[in-house]
Amino acid sequence: MNVREKPLPAPPDSRTLTLADDTLDQVSAATDCATTPCPTAPDGELRLGPVGGHQWATRFKADLSGLPKGARVTSATLSLTRSECAADCATQQPGVYELSSAWTPSQSGGELLDEAGTDNYASGTPLPEVDFGPLVQSWTERGENQGFALTVPADASGAAYHSLTASDANTRPRLTIRYLPPTTPGAVTDVVTVPGDSGLLATWNPPLDPGAAGELGYAVKVEKADGVVVAEQETTAPRAVFAKPDNTVPYRVSVSVKNVVGGGPVTRSAPAQGAAVPGGAAKYRDGVQEYLAARGKVLTGGSLSAADAVADAPHGQVFAGLLSAQEPNLVDNRQALTDNSQNYAGASAEMTDVLVGKGATADQVVVRATVTESMTLHGDGGDEPTKGSADKRFTFTLTGDTAVLDSEADDIDAGQTLSATAAAQSQVETTSTEDSDDTSDDPGSIELGENGFPDETPVAPGPTALSARSVNGHGTANWAYNHTGIGWEYSQDCTNFVSKALYHGGGMKFRWGGRKTDGAWWQQYYLFGSVKNKSYTWSGADNLRRHFSGHRPATRISKTYNAQLGDIVFFKWKKERRYNHAAVVTSKVQGHLGLSQHGIKNHTTLDDVLARYRSTSNPIQRVLIIRPRSAK
Repeated sequence: MNVREKPLPAPPDSRTLTLADDTLDQVSAATDCATTPCPTAPDGELRLGPVGGHQWATRFKADLSGLPKGARVTSATLSLTRSECAADCATQQPGVYELSSAWTPSQSGGELLDEAGTDNYASGTPLPEVDFGPLVQSWTERGENQGFALTVPADASGAAYHSLTASDANTRPRLTIRYLPPTTPGAVTDVVTVPGDSGLLATWNPPLDPGAAGELGYAVKVEKADGVVVAEQETTAPRAVFAKPDNTVPYRVSVSVKNVVGGGPVTRSAPAQGAAVPGGAAKYRDGVQEYLAARGKVLTGGSLSAADAVADAPHGQVFAGLLSAQEPNLVDNRQALTDNSQNYAGASAEMTDVLVGKGATADQVVVRATVTESMTLHGDGGDEPTKGSADKRFTFTLTGDTAVLDSEADDIDAGQTLSATAAAQSQVETTSTEDSDDTSDDPGSIELGENGFPDETPVAPGPTALSARSVNGHGTANWAYNHTGIGWEYSQDCTNFVSKALYHGGGMKFRWGGRKTDGAWWQQYYLFGSVKNKSYTWSGADNLRRHFSGHRPATRISKTYNAQLGDIVFFKWKKERRYNHAAVVTSKVQGHLGLSQHGIKNHTTLDDVLARYRSTSNPIQRVLIIRPRSAK
């Protein structure tokens, strides 16, 4: 990803879709009625709260067929007009509850409350000030819309409103949706071609204006100067590697982007020409492969030390210094698991999309590759795989005919080397230290023993009531496990990934509110619809932790062996004031938890994470496992 300051896009023309009458289905139901037939509201009237001797809720369901596919919803407001009072009416602040499944007027009001559940999208806010935009956008993204119910507590003042059959059309309920009409996307920017030895890497920045909601796709082509296309591929990531371009010919790369509407303009890079590296590309590619294999041997115990692994490798002296610097952490990691009756086994590393080329100076050669490292964590009763994939950059320094591998870095941000501290897992969108206290408000964490692992004695499972949830745990886990490869939106993307799993897989409902407030949890288009804004609780680990602690029903799991698929694991490092990493439980083998995340390893285990940091100056101090749930 290339970073450069850009001017904001010009504000596009927004549109308004007003839903009323036949496009805004509405009905009031007496919620103190459990069986049909139930009392009905008078014709032309909707009721909320205690009115006429009954407690009422009103269900609304919007017909969104008039909203174009790919529209970016920026806001939505619901307008109701009181029917029983004309002036100086007390403003109601009803709760807004998204229905989990279909409800029809033939069912009872009690059943309406059951479908509404307890996840309150908005409360304590006058209805005209509630923004339904995120809710409408979620219906278009999920392809599911069961509507929402409004209600107030039994001790609040009731009210009556005009319905869709009111004689004065201006008094009928209206849902006013403001959106940006979908268009083709703008052009990608900063297309950069990095030539290699018989290969090239192309990177670019997404368009400032995506044109529509939904995922973007890119068509990438390698062209000669006369426009002849010699290679092409499609991708959803702003990066593509091409092998075998001729070093004697200059090439340029063209990138076009498409969305649900169609294709955008083509952007081309400047011409670039590859060059052979001293000694041939295979020498450096094989050196990196040997280094990765040697590192795996130290971690698994196949080699007891870096020196042993170097001695076993045909070209071990190439990476001896780099591996020796990593030895203390690798050995401590291995020993930590051994002390916990576990060990790594079956380590392997696969390199794909490999590009070898000249470095920034004449005495450097750089190997770029997507590296997928896989291991098996062996313990009492079963094996658990761990797996991580990342775009890496390995730099060799040449002295005459001698090449030494002296650095490894993330190729997306090569200026930031790998870190074994909690900083590598922290979030970008969190409140500042001044805005947040320490974690003393959350006593439900799992304290770790002196060995760095939970000190637990298995007991019988807890009450089955802990399983009650409206957030789908298996759905959260399945989505997380199958989508670790999706693009990172932030340099530290762990909580954004967890929130997506809860939303797309678990069906967790939005909560409306200020972006920085702990009670909110949503994403919505802003900057004229060019970017998805997210609440701090969506993208910051400790913010999400506080959201569950004080604003959404959740169960704290005090023992790891009671964890279930879809539970969320939060980590706090010793030197940090707050939790700063989150992951999803996606497997469980003999009580050992497998995790999926956006982190150093996409698929890992709780024990693997704890062992990695146990002997560092900043070990993991506390683990918190939360089960999002909402009893109906």
